[in-house]
Amino acid sequence: MNEKAFLEKYLWPSGDKLDRSFTHPLPKIPGLKKAGDFIVQCEHEDTFSTNIMTKYESASTGVIFKEVYKNTQNKVTGTFVRLVGTMSLVKNEYPRLSLDAAVANVNLFTGEREDLKTTVAIHLPEVDSAQRKKLFQEFSAQAKADGVSYQEKEVEYASGTKGSIWVGESKGINLGMIHNLRQRAWTVYKSFMEETKAKIPFDYRPAQENTVFGSSQREHLSFKRMGLSVPVESQAAFFSVLVTGI
Repeated sequence: MNEKAFLEKYLWPSGDKLDRSFTHPLPKIPGLKKAGDFIVQCEHEDTFSTNIMTKYESASTGVIFKEVYKNTQNKVTGTFVRLVGTMSLVKNEYPRLSLDAAVANVNLFTGEREDLKTTVAIHLPEVDSAQRKKLFQEFSAQAKADGVSYQEKEVEYASGTKGSIWVGESKGINLGMIHNLRQRAWTVYKSFMEETKAKIPFDYRPAQENTVFGSSQREHLSFKRMGLSVPVESQAAFFSVLVTGI
């Protein structure tokens, strides 16, 4: 073994190789500062999945903001799901708002191959139904302004409870739709914080554990329906970065 080479060259951080022309401006959250970069990568069978994730913190608002740029793609068939600005907003003692922003050539719900589509899904599992309905109205207003279709879908959350998510859809690659909904998400969350009392203590652990272990299994199976092979371990690592750290 070449000791000098080992000491100087062993496992230095690699570049994220993300073309920044495809990234979005950060939401206009006062005082945001970068607090960490994460890369989760996996290759399994014919599929690769690369996740580039960044954490930001705002001392003035108390908000933690995380965003994701991800490509999960079958190298043989070309089937892909790409997250282009998926994000999470949370302030300690308040529920989390998650926005999934996907561009895919496969149906995210049925697994069938289809034309390119942009899908944005808003999740607020820890608020009650009345609050959720009020918050979703804000996203519906943005979708109407952008001329894109939207609906609410009933789902089972990671915690095992049932509720709804807000879903906006547009044909083709519509990064403008994602940008506008990301900015709207901060406006909505800011108003929510101002109008809602903090829950002290707020126990994030059940939702975090169910997301890391439950959602990773469900998404593993969802990817499988799409012809994409993403191990549970890779999805668990992805969710761990996204929902822990508060």
